[in-house]
Formats: sequence, C-alpha cells, structure tokens
Amino acid sequence: MIADYLDLGCTEIINSARASAYAEEYCLLTGCEPCPELAEAISDPPYQDPVTDPAPWYDPAVPESAFFLGVMGLSAEGFSRSTLQRVPQQLVGDGAALGVARRAHREIIYTVLLLVREECALTYAVEWLAAALQGAPCDGACDGEEIGVYACCPTGDGTRELRHLYGVGLLEGPSLVSARYEPEGIIAQVTFTLAAVVPWIYREPLQTLTEWIPLGDGELLVVDPDEIYGECQEPTPCLEDPECPPPPLPVRAPVPVDDCYPTGPEGFRRSVVSLSPVDQPEWLEAVPALELETGGNELRRVVVRFWANPLGGDCEEIADPCGACTDIQIPYLPPGATLRVDGRTQRAEVECPQGPLGSAVSAPTLYGPLGGAFEWPIFACSTGLCIEILSTASTTAPDARARVLLVPRSDVG
Repeated sequence: MIADYLDLGCTEIINSARASAYAEEYCLLTGCEPCPELAEAISDPPYQDPVTDPAPWYDPAVPESAFFLGVMGLSAEGFSRSTLQRVPQQLVGDGAALGVARRAHREIIYTVLLLVREECALTYAVEWLAAALQGAPCDGACDGEEIGVYACCPTGDGTRELRHLYGVGLLEGPSLVSARYEPEGIIAQVTFTLAAVVPWIYREPLQTLTEWIPLGDGELLVVDPDEIYGECQEPTPCLEDPECPPPPLPVRAPVPVDDCYPTGPEGFRRSVVSLSPVDQPEWLEAVPALELETGGNELRRVVVRFWANPLGGDCEEIADPCGACTDIQIPYLPPGATLRVDGRTQRAEVECPQGPLGSAVSAPTLYGPLGGAFEWPIFACSTGLCIEILSTASTTAPDARARVLLVPRSDVG
C-alpha cells in the first residue's frame, strides 16, 4: 500500500497531494510530486489553502488551524505481511499434526510528516491528529472503524486501486519523533500504529453485481424453501460392500427448531442473478454483502440462497440441489427497514425509521439451511454463482428491492 492517503471513519487523515499543494504554496516544500491523480480519485477540486477549501482539520474557532498545512505520508508498514499463524502439535511418534490455521489482528505502522507554518500550529496539528485517529465516539465496546487506502497511485476514479480494512482503531501514538525548523515553517515527523481486528484487505465489490433487484417483479411460485435440501443425495462410498452393510446407526434425537423459524410451502416472489466464473477473481477469496430495503410493507420469510455454477449455466433453471452453498434466512423485517448483512465485518443490522427521532438499529436473527445456525459464507474458488432471492408474495411491496455484492479479499496487499 502507498502511504500517501489514509481515510479513517470518513475522516481524511493523510493526503500527500493536499499537503504538498499547500506546502508548495507557502514554499515550505518544493519539488514534491505525490500521486498526480489522487485529488481526482477522491473527487477533490484543485487545492488552494486550508481555509478556502476547507481542509478537514480547519476549525474557525481555532485560528492556528489555518497555519496547519496537512499530513504527508512517508511509509506504511504492516500491509504486506500475512497475519496467518498455526502451531504444529508434535505427535507421540515421528512428525507432527499441522494444526489449525488462524489469522491474528493486523498492526499497521505509519510514519508521516506534519507541515505547519508556526509553532502554535504544530501543537494544534498533533492535537488534531490524536483526536482524528480516535475515530467516532461511542459508548461501551467499540468495533473500530473502516479505513480506505490505495494499493498504488490511483488513476481515474481510483476504484481499481482502492482497498478497505475494517475494525480499525488506534493502538499506539501519535508520537512526535523530530521537528525541523525552516524559515517558512516546521516539518515534524510523527509515527502512530493502527490495529485492524479484521485481518483481511478488501477490494471494491465486483461491478457485475451492483444493480438493485426489484423484488416485486420476481417470478411468482409456490414452494417450500427447505424442500430442496431433502432432494440432495450423498454419493455412496465406492468401497461399501453390498454383502456386508455397515451396522445401522442409533436413532438421532430430533433437532429442535426455533418457533420463529417459518416452515412449509408458501407463495413467493423469486428473483435470480448470476455471476460468471470468468468475472470472479481466480486467486482471491470473496464474501457477500446483502442489502435489502423492504419498502412500504413488512416483509416476511426472506431467503437468499447461493448456488455454485462452475459451468456458467442458466441460473433461472437451477438443477442441482446439492450445489446450494448456503442460505441467509430472515423471518421478519418491518416496513421501511433497511437490512445489511455484511460478510466483510460479519455483522448484520436492520435500520428502522423512528419518525422525528430518526432511525433505530437492531441486530436481526439470521438462520441457515433448515433453520440451523447461520454461518458466514466464504467463496474460496472462482466457481461462479447463482444467487436466488425469495420473499413471500403477500408481503413483498412494489418498491421492495435488494442487491447482493461480492467483495474480493486478500491476506496481504
């Protein structure tokens, strides 16, 4: 990753292009040429000065903030190292059991320059940086912020080069390392360390799955969503001897089903979207992110099902019941609600309107296949996908809509 840009919780922390433009205007730095198209990628107009633009740190109540010229990135360490770990367990005999692989948190160390025109502005610059790196205030346990960085100097709108990390918070610093005094101002070197509790580095969602799907336009049919799993037959082991069958297994206790989980056949609206294997990165994992708006009605019994489609077949005629990867099932959503089920952060939330109070956010209950425990799906191979969305026809509003994003991720970047 390049060190020239860092956005933490929608606050611009590092922008070398902005800092360079201001510093050259006041002759504090000359000849600096950071990424030339960075301003265009983040949709900024040509930089003039911290007051006119205004810069993220400028505060009319703090006069010295006008003399703070920005944060320029020098280095960013920690992106290019995988956090995967495993501890082999020694066997009694020779060798060892490899052990389970897991990923630890990621630590990212930034070294930056604070460019200021006077001594008091340096004090404010350190104060602002320390406050901005705290992220948004919250009560109790916080889940961290999202950061946006670039893998290389962006071109155009920067979508191809943009990367995201989640669950990020300040771990150490900022710490003032040195300060060089020039006739035109002060150049101070500062370091700080961030920790990302979600270790993966995410790209932008695949552009082939960004369109919203009007649920009310889906095919009308009567079906039991759980029935498909009863049609999937496991293959018979080839070494099973027909003259010596294995002993019968003891009768299993019935699996309890939550009373809130809806069952049985019902009238549904069915919408299907497809992703070709050639549109999916071959060497990167991907996770889904579901967004759904209920519109004017309450919405009941929503089923989002993922099917492997390695041959790129017609997703309207899904034939292999054993190809179903997993379900996301939600029994009830109120009218006017927005559902987000995000595989990047492995969090689900429903935002509901509350009149003059704005909105309230709640965590929905998610079910997996047959009402079982929900497991976050991860697509490790470029098999292509058929994505099926079912919602009860009687509760699907004309303005209800949904989309499923697919987001590639990596260990390093």
